[in-house]
Amino acid sequence: MACLRDNISKGVVLDGRYRTVSPLNHGSFGMVFKATDLQTDQNVAIKCLTKQEVAAAFDYDLAVDDQSEELALHRRLGSHPYIVNLIDSFETDAHMYLVLEYCAQGDLYEAIRFSQGPRETEHVRCFMLELIDAVAYMHAKGVYHRDIKPENIFLSKTGSVKLGDFGLATTDRWTYETAVGSDRYMSPEQYDSAGDGYSPAQADIWAIGICLLNVLFARNPFTVPSEDDVLFLDFSRDKQSLFDVFPTMSHDTYEVIVQCMNLNPAKRSLIGARDALLRVVSFTTIDEDLDEFCSANRSVIASSNREPLRTPSIQSPHVEIGAFPWARALQAIAVCLIDSRIQSQWHHAIPQD
Repeated sequence: MACLRDNISKGVVLDGRYRTVSPLNHGSFGMVFKATDLQTDQNVAIKCLTKQEVAAAFDYDLAVDDQSEELALHRRLGSHPYIVNLIDSFETDAHMYLVLEYCAQGDLYEAIRFSQGPRETEHVRCFMLELIDAVAYMHAKGVYHRDIKPENIFLSKTGSVKLGDFGLATTDRWTYETAVGSDRYMSPEQYDSAGDGYSPAQADIWAIGICLLNVLFARNPFTVPSEDDVLFLDFSRDKQSLFDVFPTMSHDTYEVIVQCMNLNPAKRSLIGARDALLRVVSFTTIDEDLDEFCSANRSVIASSNREPLRTPSIQSPHVEIGAFPWARALQAIAVCLIDSRIQSQWHHAIPQD
């Protein structure tokens, strides 16, 4: 059977039930396309995963048999309102097909890009609480995403969160696989070259903080958590340097970020992030009425930190990739705390004469 991964035709009926409509996107391990369920007349998203023997024949590096446990993970997770749920699955000699919920409004990345994402304070709060609920549910089921980013956060027709694409997810509570995920959203310990491993659960929490900054400011705080990245190096020395990158970020937002993006993975907390979100009065310090500002038409200026348009997921684990010595940075935190107490100025990240 020919490989369909890059050649989905319109109008093909699969498994006697699903008629293909159009391509949607490429997930971590396969092509995703829109289809119509002929039994219910509802739209669905079908992920086509190529099997190992066919992948080898077509020179594909990754295949469902040897690396992806996506079907098993979906079955383990069951159903949740803020997760892209599995509807059905079937297979042929060449492919495994996952029939998933169709998210009519696309993904968060495109919503941010076209200035259609959550803007008002209550909308942002609700959206981020839904994302935290989805991640907390996954973790409670022993599943860790490892690739949380706007491209993998889909939107239902009502605008609710639908966290999806579990192609890089794991059930390992501790892993030694570094550089798995998307570099702009990876936690710094994923770049540690000491071989100590890391907690995927704590790495997921870090990515939530990056996503919040994307929702609010349509850009990333830095490119990768590496000492070669000047902005991240500043952040590793003083978290309040984020106020230089995002001058209109409120202190309330900073408190949420601190719960997610602590250099010490053990100090990241979903509960802490949830509580901080509930305390937010305003996510920015813009003086004009936030709701009026958010409802007005405005264009988003792309920055270098938003390129390329989509952040590719790194599918194969690597080691020694210009690692950021995060363990060394943790040792320096005590010194930074002493300095901050001496200065006793909350905005000390702003240069002073």
